Amino acid sequence: MLLAGCAKPREVSFAMWAGDEARNRYFETVVREEVKQRYGLELRIVPYGHTGEVVSKLVTEKAAGKTAGGSVDVVWINGENFRAAKRAGVLWGPIEMPRLYPDEAYEKDFGTPIEGLETPWQNAQFVMAWDTARFAEPPRTLDGLMAWVKAHPGRFTYPAPPEFSGSVFTRHFLLAKGFEGGLAALREMKPYLWKQGETYPATIAELDRLFANNEIDFAMSYGPSFASERIARGTFPATVRTFVFDSGTIGNFNYLAVPFNANDREAGLTLIRDLTSRERVLDMARKLGNAFPQKGPDPGLERGVATLPLELLRAKFLPEPDADDLVRFEKAWREKVLLAQ
Repeated sequence: MLLAGCAKPREVSFAMWAGDEARNRYFETVVREEVKQRYGLELRIVPYGHTGEVVSKLVTEKAAGKTAGGSVDVVWINGENFRAAKRAGVLWGPIEMPRLYPDEAYEKDFGTPIEGLETPWQNAQFVMAWDTARFAEPPRTLDGLMAWVKAHPGRFTYPAPPEFSGSVFTRHFLLAKGFEGGLAALREMKPYLWKQGETYPATIAELDRLFANNEIDFAMSYGPSFASERIARGTFPATVRTFVFDSGTIGNFNYLAVPFNANDREAGLTLIRDLTSRERVLDMARKLGNAFPQKGPDPGLERGVATLPLELLRAKFLPEPDADDLVRFEKAWREKVLLAQ
């Protein structure tokens, strides 16, 4: 249904992480065309490298007294960035949308009470990938992975935090070994990493390239179907598969929010209603390798050869640590691992 008064398309601006080429194409083509046809909205993507950039901009606008006519109508957000935005008072709410996920997804985000200031969009769960043509079985525990890395110098790395995939990889050590123990384990592993740990990939795309070029032996992602999606577009060989640790892997929900000074709040809420619909979430799961909705029965979508069964992922889902612990651990990783001599 077109929005009232839309003789010509109304612009809706969406601040979106732009680090994945396939996702960018999907939004620039599929989503843009469909929201124009369905609602009379002209989608404008506002790309960013890290959500903190958007939060900082909103804080600056609030300090300058810009309470209307903001540059963003919808922002993709979660975790420590949601906590910062909530504390700064730069989000509008409550947002009322149909519920696609379990109740806890609407209650807290990395330990921060949501209170209607954002609504769940996608769920994510960390998986790792390896190529069965190189070796038959991967290590399935953190200690086993550490032993593998030491036995195969230069064949493993991870994106440098705060890149979110690299950050969540390190948080498995935080959960399993505690704050100091986790940092010690990552520091112990560092000399055996790709390029002796003197540098790290900046993005998940760079990690994918290293893996595809056989420079390292593992890839990783928050999207359980990412390897199947990469196989389908010819980036990864067909022999790649994914795994989770026996103790589980970290998962979370990411959210959509409306800034306090959105230029067109009604258009923003319409876009959110589209993006959080079951139809859209399942389409993104099928085409982009996202996680599948956790609420309700198995959606029955074709997962691809490298995607783990939904039941296994659900059984191995570990919640994120508190957002404040995440920020402290990322800061400590930089000081005690990245810069350690």
